[in-house]
Amino acid sequence: HPSATTATTTKTSSFAFEKNVGTLADPLKETDTPVYWHIPKASGSSMKAYYACMDLVLATQSGITQNHDQDEKLLVWKRSIEDGLPAKYVNVDATTEEGIARAKTLGLAKSGLADVVFTPIPAVATDMFDPKHHARFFALFRHPIERAVSLFYYHQVAEWEKAGHVYRPELAGMTIEEWLLRQRRGGGDVKNFLMTIILNKNQFTSKDLEKAKEIIRTKFLVGLSSKMEESVDRFDTYFGWADNEKRPVCQEEAIKSGFNRNSHPPVEEGSETWNVLADYMSYDLQLYDYIVQLYEEQRELFGATMVG
Repeated sequence: HPSATTATTTKTSSFAFEKNVGTLADPLKETDTPVYWHIPKASGSSMKAYYACMDLVLATQSGITQNHDQDEKLLVWKRSIEDGLPAKYVNVDATTEEGIARAKTLGLAKSGLADVVFTPIPAVATDMFDPKHHARFFALFRHPIERAVSLFYYHQVAEWEKAGHVYRPELAGMTIEEWLLRQRRGGGDVKNFLMTIILNKNQFTSKDLEKAKEIIRTKFLVGLSSKMEESVDRFDTYFGWADNEKRPVCQEEAIKSGFNRNSHPPVEEGSETWNVLADYMSYDLQLYDYIVQLYEEQRELFGATMVG
């Protein structure tokens, strides 16, 4: 995750959101690129599988596999089924600062080659775009406590995801209570994750919360993983993918059945563990409550065609 940054970096990110990102209420332009904020354990893997299934060209970390990080020019290549899920990729990786810098140098935004860019660091990713070639952000959000609990259990078992410190064998066999004790001693990585990513800083005031709300309100089409099918309908309607002929099959495979799910014991609301987590992520919980409200407000963007 982005760590504490200088005031200059934070200011730049805020400026880039203003200048380089399209405003939700404004009509989409041909020069805009949809950018999905991939929040860990909030159905992002299902979204990748879904849009790959629909034959959209993706910019993900898979785009630089098979030595495509060595390419000197932008191109679209297709991964065959032998190497994983078949998918079309642009040869860039928008999941790291280094990858974003390379995508900017190669002119990703201007090229229009990516149908969807996936990034876990939206504030940093704004730098790939410019006032003539806007990012258009969308994301699925999950209740912060449920997400943190899911992530803890995923860290224990995800042997297939050793990159980026996702698989953490040292947590295997540890209870969530023991993990929280470790978090309390060391600061940990569960504190206000959403706020940290969206503002690219890690110390907050109530003014920061208002700023995060404003960025999400004006710059993000929001979905909820608890209302995933309706959320995806909104995404597809907004970005013009609703008439994709593969959509019904892809929804069945990736959205309704889910992808990369990991079952685990729940943490009961009101329990001591729940309350400790709530204390850790008080800003994120306030921001999430606002996002749930925003989800209802954004319904009117879709008129009478959207039900639910």
